[in-house]
Amino acid sequence: MGHPIKLEKLFYTIPYGDTILEDINLEVGAGEFIGILGHNGTGKTTLLDLIMGFKKPVNGRISVIGEDPHSIDRVRKHKVVFLSQDVAIKGNLSIKDFLKFHSSFYDDYSVEVEGHLVNVFGLSYDMKIGALSTGQQKKVQVIAAFATKPEVIIIDEITAVLDPETRDIFFRELENVRVQYNSAILLATNIAEDLTTRAHKVFFIEDRKGVLHDPKDIHHLFNIGKAA
Repeated sequence: MGHPIKLEKLFYTIPYGDTILEDINLEVGAGEFIGILGHNGTGKTTLLDLIMGFKKPVNGRISVIGEDPHSIDRVRKHKVVFLSQDVAIKGNLSIKDFLKFHSSFYDDYSVEVEGHLVNVFGLSYDMKIGALSTGQQKKVQVIAAFATKPEVIIIDEITAVLDPETRDIFFRELENVRVQYNSAILLATNIAEDLTTRAHKVFFIEDRKGVLHDPKDIHHLFNIGKAA
């Protein structure tokens, strides 16, 4: 699969409202890490929602591993994982029981990857999901996602709730997954330093349009600074 994510002439307008995204064109190759940057309200999360099929464009084409994310006939959606700061997994289940339940939906789920990540994130299988901090819950999300051996990884702002040490671990393990499974990665963030030395390209959204740039040009071109 040359380009697991393809967006062609994509337009999105809020129902009865303004146009948020206009003529968006983007391809993310297998094994490629693309960051998404833009000021608040420019449409970063909206773009990811369109790719995941949570919202529908008014015009244009979206292809994720060769499939329309809105098609009821999708057969490869289990190869796509989504990480978001807005997803909560609270409950009375232990981490062990939650991951066991999650793994039942994925034929290629790796208990070896799971065990490694539980260890490096400093978690214990007997911890209750509902008793975890927000950052710890995100760690469990990451473990569940990475252990599925994904072909596409969509990430929305998750690093904002991680402490600096955990963020470093997250990006190290994300790189391991990218290399091992040749995963295509699309990560939206407001933290420019997350991308400057890690992403292959940065897709900057401004005035409803998006343009690809080299990560080293982020600060110079947009004067974003190293926002935290």
